[in-house]
Amino acid sequence: MQHNQSVIDFFSSFDVNSYFTILIFLLIGTVITTIVQSSAAVMAITILLCSTGVLPIHLGIALVMGENIGTTATANLAALGANTQARRTAMAHLVFNVIGVMWVLIVFYPFVNMICNMVGYNPEGPKLSQAELAIKLPVVLAAFHTCFNLFNTGILIWFIPQIEKLVCIIIKPGKKDEEEEFRLRFIQAGIMKTPELSVLEAHKEISSFAERMQRMFGMVRELLGTRDDSNFAKLYSRIEKYENISDNMEQEIAKYLSAVSDAHLSDDTKGKIRDMMREITELESIGDSCYNLARTISRLVNSKEDFTEKQYERIHQMFELTDDSLSQMNIIIRGRKEYLDTTRSFNIETEINNYRKQLRNQNINDINNHEYTYNVGTMYMDIINECEKLADYVVNVVEARMGTRRVEA
Repeated sequence: MQHNQSVIDFFSSFDVNSYFTILIFLLIGTVITTIVQSSAAVMAITILLCSTGVLPIHLGIALVMGENIGTTATANLAALGANTQARRTAMAHLVFNVIGVMWVLIVFYPFVNMICNMVGYNPEGPKLSQAELAIKLPVVLAAFHTCFNLFNTGILIWFIPQIEKLVCIIIKPGKKDEEEEFRLRFIQAGIMKTPELSVLEAHKEISSFAERMQRMFGMVRELLGTRDDSNFAKLYSRIEKYENISDNMEQEIAKYLSAVSDAHLSDDTKGKIRDMMREITELESIGDSCYNLARTISRLVNSKEDFTEKQYERIHQMFELTDDSLSQMNIIIRGRKEYLDTTRSFNIETEINNYRKQLRNQNINDINNHEYTYNVGTMYMDIINECEKLADYVVNVVEARMGTRRVEA
């Protein structure tokens, strides 16, 4: 092509100082890479065009930027038939590169000049010989590609939460509620990764487990106020489904951690795995408690009796405290140890214990004063006691996550 004057004239007709031209070649690079599905192949073509003097370096770099966007097409195509999390991961790859290209376009010419100066090439200087171009320009393109990824990562790593929110807005969950199907979201089958990466995957899965348990408790709260028989049956069935999910999650995560523990691990990693084993056991117990609460509410409905207005108020207050404890547990599971404090979790659990004692004494007095029947009082205290047990499990999860034990006063 270096001897084809028509090709040289074609590329020379573009104004390298025009942003419009840069955008055109960026689009060309994106389309070609999407069709070829190989950024390496398109990069090789770009290097060939630039090193032979056919393509000006600015246009070659515009093609390289397009290649960074086009190369994400493969991941997005592969994720089309996958679940929501896989599609969001592929979309995050695209968003990451698009944002990178956008900020580079804003500082395109200063950025390119900086790269050229690093390599020792002056695009505005005297025209170089064919041999010099073959040496300099491939290095410029490689240096740009490397610097683009390094700078982009260094900048966007601080905006991961915002990118996550954007991706979740773009890729919404399907019509089918995937949360009500048992599926590990982060632990993948296949070749065992490094122990550190495996522990990280398990940590994310446990975080998902904890969020599910709080949603399950939210269903229990909703069940208490459901009066329609059909809606009550549907909601109760969902709670049963979540209880089965909690059992399966405990077993699968435990199996995964057991496989990881068979590897040669440091004492610190072994300690983390032991704590994670305890976490999933306690989270499964939280699921059992939620199911027990649902069963007690079902017993109340079947008995054709009902709580008094004051009992409902006290149960709702206990539910509020219990939900607060679950929220605090999820904050601790998602956060970093060095920035977290267990005091709030322990204080909520103490408040729940004290409130349970108060309600227990009040319940005895109310039964003696014939405020309600003994049977209603029994179901009432079953709910209160189960909430207290659930809060104990929450504290156990917090202790396991933080690697601490509560000091009793």
